[in-house]
Amino acid sequence: MGDEFTLEDALIILQRRFLAFILPVIVIVPLGILTVMLLPAKYTAQGTILVESQQIPTDLVRSTINAYAQERIQTIRQQVMTRNRLLEVADEYNLFPKELGLSESERVKLMRQRLNVQLITTSVNRGSQGDGTIAFTVAYTDREARKAFLVANKFMTLFIDEDIRARTTSASNTTEFFEQESTRLRNAVAEMENRVSEFKAKNSDALPEHLNMHLNMLERARDDYSNAQAAITQLEEERRFLESQLISGTAGDNSLSMELTRLEAELARLRATYHDSYPEIVAKREEIASIRRRMAPSTEIKRLRETLAEKEDALIALERSDAPDEEAVSAAEAEVEAAREALSNRISDETRKGSPDITGVQLEGRIAVIENRIRMLHKKSDETQEQIISLEQRIAKTPEVERGLASLTRDYENLFTEYQDVLSKQQSAQLAENLEINNRAEKFSTLEPPLLPEKPSSPDRPKLMLLAVFAALGAGGVTAFGMELLMSRIRGRAHIANIIGGQPIAVIPYIHGEKEKTGRLPFSISFGRKGKKSRGRGGPGNTLPEAV
Repeated sequence: MGDEFTLEDALIILQRRFLAFILPVIVIVPLGILTVMLLPAKYTAQGTILVESQQIPTDLVRSTINAYAQERIQTIRQQVMTRNRLLEVADEYNLFPKELGLSESERVKLMRQRLNVQLITTSVNRGSQGDGTIAFTVAYTDREARKAFLVANKFMTLFIDEDIRARTTSASNTTEFFEQESTRLRNAVAEMENRVSEFKAKNSDALPEHLNMHLNMLERARDDYSNAQAAITQLEEERRFLESQLISGTAGDNSLSMELTRLEAELARLRATYHDSYPEIVAKREEIASIRRRMAPSTEIKRLRETLAEKEDALIALERSDAPDEEAVSAAEAEVEAAREALSNRISDETRKGSPDITGVQLEGRIAVIENRIRMLHKKSDETQEQIISLEQRIAKTPEVERGLASLTRDYENLFTEYQDVLSKQQSAQLAENLEINNRAEKFSTLEPPLLPEKPSSPDRPKLMLLAVFAALGAGGVTAFGMELLMSRIRGRAHIANIIGGQPIAVIPYIHGEKEKTGRLPFSISFGRKGKKSRGRGGPGNTLPEAV
């Protein structure tokens, strides 16, 4: 009708449509109570799992598990509630007898509905670690109290065992990863060490750390070369002087020398006039050869000269070796001096015994000694020259070797630093794994185990019954008001005033007939002129005004 209902209208409708109101109530209330009483009882067993903090300070040992407790609980929940796991639990405790005829998917769906996991959290201060989860509950609902109790315990055990397994596996995988990395880096470091060693061995003659030594050696070699050249020059001058004395015969007044000089002069004069086969030239040659044989050194002196040369060669060989032995070099030098002394003594002895040409023998002995010394100095000078060239090449090669070595050393240091870092992390991971194995890290523990439920957790029959009563009253009210709206009856003074747009002058009570009394309240409600309410048994004077 588009009009607003007032309390007076509601009371009038209730009085007029009491039968339409009370019938739904009478029908629905008993049916609702009966339905509530027939609902099957369900039992819920619930346990609480505590999230224990790490027992050892994290400053000393840090766990490798970075996931927060809430994330781990949700992960484990998904693992525990897998299809196969739920079916195993259902079969173990015979939760769904075969006579029910449930498929596997239906059984899994029912178990997931019956299992309930609730987190217990606390407020977290800003800057603190963690998500505030301190515990969580695991509850399972079943029509049988014992099955609810057993399954709840089973799921709590699964949660705790799965947490231990997951944490231990994760810690073991972390440790294994760092072991593999440390092995790989250790092999890489060893390979790099071999490369550095091979590079140093290949360029051992031009290593940067030997540069100062090579410069000093080069300076000494140049000094030795200059000294050797000066000594050679001096000895060659001395040798030329002695040879000139030997040739000119001015060294002494010896008859053989003078005779040799005379014969050589005559031979030169004859050769200028005659052919070499001239008999007199042949005779002069034989005389000159005879005198020279007489003036030649003895066999012993020749042997001593050869011995001196061998000793000098041995000394030079020792000095040219890569790692000369100082004792061996000193011994070789002593042998050379002894050989020189023996040669000088032999020359003196033969001179005292009256050699045919004393002065010539002495001069030849001195010339032989000088020649040996010059030969040794030449060898030493050549070796020094080679050493100078080698040292100059090494010094010139050193910068290039230094760059290559610096590059290898830098790569080695970077690789070694990375290896040390991974090795440190491996040790930390091993400590974390031991922490997990010994259950000293963050873990799940049973705070309150599930108990065998003594009372059903559902349904809540008193509440459901009360809800059924209210539903019945609501249904009765809807029925009564619906009938009133469909019949479009005038409800009272307020309704009349709303229709005519003003207050009525007088209100004449409605006189009910015998048939109209059916379905009305056993009492009447009337309002006086000033809105006062009067109550009494049905009669013409006490009825509610309904018409103008």
